[in-house]
Amino acid sequence: MPLMGQREYARHRGVSHQSIGRALDAGRIQKDSKGKIDSERADASWALRTDPLISMNNAERQRAAASTTQRMPSLQEVSDPSSGMGIGEKVALRTAMQNLRKVTAQADTAEMERDEKKNALMKRSDVDEHIASFSLMVRDHCMAMPDRLAPAIAAVHDTATVHRIMKTDIDAALRKLSKAVASAGF
Repeated sequence: MPLMGQREYARHRGVSHQSIGRALDAGRIQKDSKGKIDSERADASWALRTDPLISMNNAERQRAAASTTQRMPSLQEVSDPSSGMGIGEKVALRTAMQNLRKVTAQADTAEMERDEKKNALMKRSDVDEHIASFSLMVRDHCMAMPDRLAPAIAAVHDTATVHRIMKTDIDAALRKLSKAVASAGF
C-alpha cells in the first residue's frame, strides 16, 4: 500500500500527471485524507473505471520504461503471462478478455442468424425431428423384414436366391431413406 503524490503516481502508471489530475477529477481514483494516492487501490480503481485497452497500453509502456536490464523470465512468468502484472493490470486484462469473449459470442450469433436466413443453417429442433423420422423409417422397415421376407425365403432352397431377396429388400429401404434425406434438404 505505497502512498504516492500525484506526479509520483503518474510515473508509476506511465502517464502524465495531467491524466492523473483528470482521473482524480472524474472520481476514477481518490486521494486519502493526507492528499496521497494509495497506489494499489488506485490501480484497481483505475482498471475498473478506465477503458481496459488504454490501461493495458499504458501498463506496457510503464513496464518497458521500468525494465532497464534484460533478464530471462521465470518458469512461472512463462506459464502465467499475468504474473508480472499488478492487480489493476490483471483486472484490466480480465475485463478485456471478458469483452473479447462477449464480442466473439455476438459475432458467432450474428453469423448463425445470417446463415439461418440464407437457409444454410437449420434449427437443432428441426434436425432432431428429421433424425427421429429417419430413425423410425429404418426401424419400421427392419422390423417388418421378417414378416415380408419369410414367405419368399421359405419357398427357396438355395443361398444365392435368399441373398438376392434380402439384398433387394435392403436396397429398396436404403433408396427410400436416401429420398427422404434429400427431400429434407440434407
